[in-house]
Amino acid sequence: MKRPTLTRCALGLLAALLTAVAVGRFCVGRYAVGTRAMQPTLSPGDRIAVDKWFGRRPRRGAIVLFRSPRQQDVGALLLGRCVGLPGDTLIVTPDGYLILGRLYPPPADRPTTYRVPRDLRHSLLTLLEFLDIPVRRLADDTTHFRLSLTPSEVGRVRETLPLMLLPVPRPDRDMPRVRFVLPAARRSHVADDITLLLCREALLRETRGRAAIRQGRLYLDGQPADSCTFRRDYYWILADNPAVGVDSRHLGPIPHSSIVGTVIGAE
Repeated sequence: MKRPTLTRCALGLLAALLTAVAVGRFCVGRYAVGTRAMQPTLSPGDRIAVDKWFGRRPRRGAIVLFRSPRQQDVGALLLGRCVGLPGDTLIVTPDGYLILGRLYPPPADRPTTYRVPRDLRHSLLTLLEFLDIPVRRLADDTTHFRLSLTPSEVGRVRETLPLMLLPVPRPDRDMPRVRFVLPAARRSHVADDITLLLCREALLRETRGRAAIRQGRLYLDGQPADSCTFRRDYYWILADNPAVGVDSRHLGPIPHSSIVGTVIGAE
């Protein structure tokens, strides 16, 4: 009579072990915080519990663990706070992103307006086309033309052109507010300048090689396109400590597929 009892106990222990492994693997995971991105809420060395089941659809304000969607960052895990949900409208201003009345820091690589002499226009535009850098907000006056470049784009241009050909930027405080709607699955979005800037990598990933962005214009299967439809929901995630955090300011909207889960506890 003891053998069946021992067998049941062994099976019970095995089932409990398998349940614990399944919960840890698929439902709740434990991780150590390795950066200062979420200070003062979380500090390096803190242990966090992450809901990887229900927490993959984060609510607004939740701290989430997510993977960088960039190919060069494969496997990199990041922490941030979900401040924008699919379908939310972001107002892009010179001072940052306005979401539901709250202003968040601007992106680290935000475009800045440059004034360039008109006689250098053709040479610079030819170089931008060669480097596949979009021409944003091109405008002319009697002696200059203006366009917007990000710091990384400026660095690429200056590797080819002498510094004198790209003057020091003047702050453009008259830049209008631009509306941007976070992509939601199966919704069509206008392929305007701000969408192509913020969602460039997302569009190239989602279309699996069908899309190209040239000179600030979207092409699908080689044909110009005025709109695009995303297959996934996207979130706007920001670090509590923007000075050191890597988040949507650098990566753009974060796809649902990159979200590991929501932080539900820390110690």
